[in-house]
Amino acid sequence: MSSDEERLFVATGCGHSGELPARTEAAWWFEELRVPVYRYLVCSGLGSADAEEVVQETFLRLYRHLARRGSRTNLRGWIFEVARNAARDRRKSAGWQRTVALDPAAGIVDQRAGPEDEAIRQERGRRLQAAIERLSAPQRECILLRISGLRYREIAEAVGINVASVGELVERATARLSEDIP
Repeated sequence: MSSDEERLFVATGCGHSGELPARTEAAWWFEELRVPVYRYLVCSGLGSADAEEVVQETFLRLYRHLARRGSRTNLRGWIFEVARNAARDRRKSAGWQRTVALDPAAGIVDQRAGPEDEAIRQERGRRLQAAIERLSAPQRECILLRISGLRYREIAEAVGINVASVGELVERATARLSEDIP
């Protein structure tokens, strides 16, 4: 049993003897991963509204998957894979247009920060976004999933590559970002 499954059973008060109702389990995963999935989608270029829609679509698909008694193996990776594919489909749709590189709603603003601190924070955010956009598509995908909290095994499953390749792509992305952002 994975650590996610153990936390799920503890959080819902269920024992290890049986499966949870699909609604309960989907709700737990929604609370657990809604924000990381949203951040991942915004960092990958979706606007706030599009990211919210993809998050909702992702967890609706999760509920349907669980209700059909689909596999519960690596659900964290499965959720990010569904979100990644839904974002890709949204980008391919005729009506989609990229409006902003980084959505201001994705950041957390320090209420004590003054205008100068806010300007510095925004400039750092722009430089980071520009550096991320200069990465190759596989590097960008892997580093954004890693930042979102996925393990290499989960990233490999979500992206469809082997774990060693994930490690190499994350390492190269990290090195490139370190060079681009002093």
